Amino acid sequence: MTQPASHLRRNRLVIVTIALICIVPFGIAWYMARNPELVQDRQKFNYGHLISPARPFAYDEFFAQPFTAAENLPEVKGRWVLIQVSGPECGDVCRETLYKTKQLRLMLNKELARVRRILLVPAGKAPAGLQEITAADPTLLVAGFSDRLRGQLKEASGTDLPEGTVILMDPFANVMMWYAPGFDPYGVLRDLQRLLRVSQIG
Repeated sequence: MTQPASHLRRNRLVIVTIALICIVPFGIAWYMARNPELVQDRQKFNYGHLISPARPFAYDEFFAQPFTAAENLPEVKGRWVLIQVSGPECGDVCRETLYKTKQLRLMLNKELARVRRILLVPAGKAPAGLQEITAADPTLLVAGFSDRLRGQLKEASGTDLPEGTVILMDPFANVMMWYAPGFDPYGVLRDLQRLLRVSQIG
């Protein structure tokens, strides 16, 4: 008994579909193996500049010269930390960056407790307006940093650390990424959300 033409077409379609399911993945794998730059480009999904390898620091290096209450500084231990670099005066760039990091931390919603912020100012003298800044932003921690620490951060990040630079430190006190002044806060937010999602620490 001859099968209807429609039934034969359906059988052929099933066979072709099965063949494609088996063959296509191998074809894609072969193509990607022959063109590894395509895989590498797709892996460059982070917005910030990666510090590779990540550079370990001691927490005490950031707490040596606190301008905010010293008892509050250890709360950054075991947390993700946004470290902002300021000049002798916290000018427009500094204040704009403070606003951005404050807002992006709030946008983390229930994850915001896992992230802290530190403003590093040149050691020895608190910048003008510091009291006003900390009064308006009580979650911000402020500390002085020495030329030695500046040099170490500069070496780790590979940048001159202009005012408004933000460095991301992981819960093990490794600096791992940095953002140039004028960064897009939504880019930083995406990086943080991705890190917090895949990490069970901090």
